[in-house]
Amino acid sequence: MSNLSPRVLEKRRRILDAAREVMLKTGFRAATMEAIAKEASIAKPTLYAQFADKETLFEALIEELLSDKTEIFIQAFETDAPLGERVGNGLAEMFGAISDMLKGSPHAAELVNEPHRLGHKFKRADDAVVESLKRAFSDAGVKDGDQLAKVLLASGTGIVGKLPDGDAVRSAIRLLCDRVIRGSL
Repeated sequence: MSNLSPRVLEKRRRILDAAREVMLKTGFRAATMEAIAKEASIAKPTLYAQFADKETLFEALIEELLSDKTEIFIQAFETDAPLGERVGNGLAEMFGAISDMLKGSPHAAELVNEPHRLGHKFKRADDAVVESLKRAFSDAGVKDGDQLAKVLLASGTGIVGKLPDGDAVRSAIRLLCDRVIRGSL
């Protein structure tokens, strides 16, 4: 990406932002390349020059989301705070950001479930988070750190689907991590 001109990168950014808006409003299945081009204020041929089809565009959105998700986790997790707080903050901020992005979309459930065909990408991002958690748990002497990391990550995914907004998600995940990790130390 860095070898692209600033103009092309700006256009790509506009397209990705427009695609996110359209898909949040209409859902993945109903989103059209025409609607995305209109939202981005570009011609359809310009859109197709960047992305071959809606699937390719959606995959680029998912890759960006996964990169952001991992970066948000790392920034909130890699502090000098106590373990429970570090884990709670990392997972809370990561899942809270996803919840914030989906907030208000009547198609949130569809968009969360749509990437099943990109599961290998999600698994790779989740595995990186689990590895960070496992190392921290091991360093703290927590038994079953591998399983605990996977349970906390799965719980965060479930919490996103059940609570109404990012603040509620963050609060619930911090509470869960505090109670579970304190009991494990």
